[in-house]
Order: sequence, then structure tokens, then C-alpha cells
Amino acid sequence: MKLHQAVALFFIVLPTFAEAGEWSYNIEGHAQGLYGYTDTKKHNHGVGKANINTSIDYLFENDDRLSLNFDIMGGIDKELQDYNQGRWGEEAYVIYDSSYGQIMLGQVYNVASLFHNGAYTTGALSNPSDIVDFLSNPNWRRTSKETYFATLNSTDINTDGVAPKINYISPEYKGTAIGFSYMPDSYNRRGLINKHSDYAHDDGFVGAIYNDMDFNFFSTQASFGYAQYHGNDKEFSYSLRINKGNWHIGGGYRKTYIDGDDKSKKSQDLLSDFDSYREGEAWNIGIGFEFGPIQSSLNYFESSSDNTDNQNKMVAFSNQYQFNEYIDIYIAAAHTDYENIYESKSGYAIVSGIGVKF
Repeated sequence: MKLHQAVALFFIVLPTFAEAGEWSYNIEGHAQGLYGYTDTKKHNHGVGKANINTSIDYLFENDDRLSLNFDIMGGIDKELQDYNQGRWGEEAYVIYDSSYGQIMLGQVYNVASLFHNGAYTTGALSNPSDIVDFLSNPNWRRTSKETYFATLNSTDINTDGVAPKINYISPEYKGTAIGFSYMPDSYNRRGLINKHSDYAHDDGFVGAIYNDMDFNFFSTQASFGYAQYHGNDKEFSYSLRINKGNWHIGGGYRKTYIDGDDKSKKSQDLLSDFDSYREGEAWNIGIGFEFGPIQSSLNYFESSSDNTDNQNKMVAFSNQYQFNEYIDIYIAAAHTDYENIYESKSGYAIVSGIGVKF
């Protein structure tokens, strides 16, 4: 969905409500610079990324809320060029909240991804894709000319990225909510689908359930998601986090499989295992704590393909110190083992950096 389309939808819907309401707006941003040393051929490498999030909200007298949101982000020297436009990207979407639930329309993540809340992460290496900025992974490649995911890169369902879609999330009942997503076109550069595959522009749908429980002694967040893409590609995911005071432990699992015969046709221009993520699994586990301005997490991630020997094993220890209201300081370490039908790699990285909020 383009920005002008989201703006038009916002102002088309707004006059249908007669009640007087209240306008508000918000703009905020975050920039991050990281520098890492590795024992691989890169040795020294720097990465920069930033995002600016804006919103215009209209609060009705009955407490319903309608908002227009536009976010823009970009990165420098990132290994995976997986923003919507490669090195930069945008998200334009409308959110309507009422007593009947929430509707999201536009460039947003699917409900299973939004509900997923497993291993606690923080700092410079908050997800597996951050690690490959310093330790290249032969199983994951995203450039202006190539998309190649021989294994899954996350335990949440991220196949469609932020492809334009409609999400519905129900009101919570005793800590439980359900959600549904439908995307008429599943391809998006933030996802895993190669745009040259013959199924790239097929539709897809996702369903998910989320639960948040407080047992006094501890609390939990859990989710389950199910997805179907291009007819017979199926996925499901689980996540669970247990919280006790400032401590968190949790993890996630994801399975992808083709239900029946694979009806897609392989292009001669694509590597034979460019979409091996379609039949594989991924899991992670992690522990973390928050103590005043300090946050730390220790996480392990593993993924593999069912039909090849491609696999990833990644461990990251990531720390963040909030220097003041605007500045965060990072230090992290990671170790990886990658196996691919073309090559194998292993290595470690030490990463430091700074984040600025504005």
C-alpha cells in the first residue's frame, strides 16, 4: 500500500463518524551504529541503521481510535538488504481500535509474527539476522539481484514480511486474543520469497492465538500461529516466555512443510535450494534479565532444511546499557556454525556500538 493510498483511506473513513473527537500526532526515531571484529575474512566491519516512526491519531468520544501510521527505515553496509526497497524501506498502514477488536490495513506484519513472544532479546544482536552483518551466513542472502533462504531465519512466521494485508485482532478475554491475516500478494522484500519464483504473487492467510497469564509468582506469554501460502505451503509456530521479576526465560519453534506435491516450477536462473526454507524447522531458547539501566540476554538459535544438509547454529550474548534518556550503549558477542551444500563456515564476533533516540 502506497502512502497516498493510506492517507486517502484515512480521510475517506473519518467523515463517516459524526461524533466530535480529538486529534493527536507523534513522531519518534532511533539510530544505531555498530562496529564488530570477527575472526573471518571481514575482520572489521561497521553497520548503521535508523528508523523514523510517525502517526496521526483521531480519538472518538466513544474511545474508538483511528490512526494513520507511516514509518521509514534504512541501513548502511547491512549483509541482508531486506528493507522494502533494499537498503531502505517504508511501512504505511491504518489502525482502527474499537470494543470489537483491532483492524490493521497496509504494510504490517501478520498476526502470528505480532503475537510471537519467545526468547527475550536486547541490544545490538536482538535477532539472528543481526548476527550475519558480522558473520556472513551462506544460507541467507538478500541483495538487489538475489533472494536465497536455504533455511529459516526466525522462529516467528515471517515468510510474507510486511506485504500489504488486512489484520484483525479480537478483544482480549481472560488474557486471550485471536487474530487473522490475509494478504492478496505474499511477496515482500522483508520476507523469504524470491520474486522470480512462480508462486511469488500468490495469496496467503495466517491465524494465531495469544495468551497472557499472571500466576502471582510468575507470569507467562504464549502464542500459536498457523499459515498457508500458495495453496499447499503450510507453517506453524509456537512461543512461550516465563517472567519472574526482572528475569525472563523463553523460546520458540517453527515448522514449514509442503502438504502434498510441490507444484512449483524451478527457474533455471535460481539455485536449486534457493527456497529450501519451505521444508524445514527452527527453534531458539534464551534467558535474559533487566537490572536498572542494564539489560542482558543469552540466546541460542538453530534452523535446518529437511531436504538438504543446510543448517545454522548461532549463540549470542547481548548487553545494553541505558546511559540516559536518549543514548544506549551496546556490547555483544556471538559464535556461529553454518553448513551449506556449497560451503561451511564457523566464527565468532565481538560487537559494540551506540544507539540514539530522538
